[in-house]
Amino acid sequence: MVLRRFLMASLAMAAAVLCAPVVDAQTPAASQGAKAQLILVCHDQSEACKTWHSQWQPLFAASPAYKMIDIQTINAPNAKAMMQPKAWPANLSWLLDTFLMSQVGRWEEYETPRFFLLQNGQLTASTAGNNGWRDYMWPTILDITNTKP
Repeated sequence: MVLRRFLMASLAMAAAVLCAPVVDAQTPAASQGAKAQLILVCHDQSEACKTWHSQWQPLFAASPAYKMIDIQTINAPNAKAMMQPKAWPANLSWLLDTFLMSQVGRWEEYETPRFFLLQNGQLTASTAGNNGWRDYMWPTILDITNTKP
């Protein structure tokens, strides 16, 4: 589990470094000017997405961190449609391209729910699944917002 989380974080960061413009590292205090953005990608046939919406989303919505993050959901009718450009808003087409070109994107293209965290317009974290939310994305959001659940 720890190895998988480390691997996911490493691959997401490698994709961000290789495919996104280089920016100075920001501390939570330095990045308070712009809200971080959470991109949630799901499809209607995903049981894991249904679980996230019924179990994890209410907990997240009740937390102080929720008010400090902008959230955008990308939803598609099925897994294949989820990774097609027409399912994504134009302003996030770069994120889909970055993901699909990454090793993680090639390995886990259809795993859901998929979470991307953007800070100052740059991809800073990515994970998938309810375990990825619980073990990686949720703690990351709490860290960058300096909040507790």
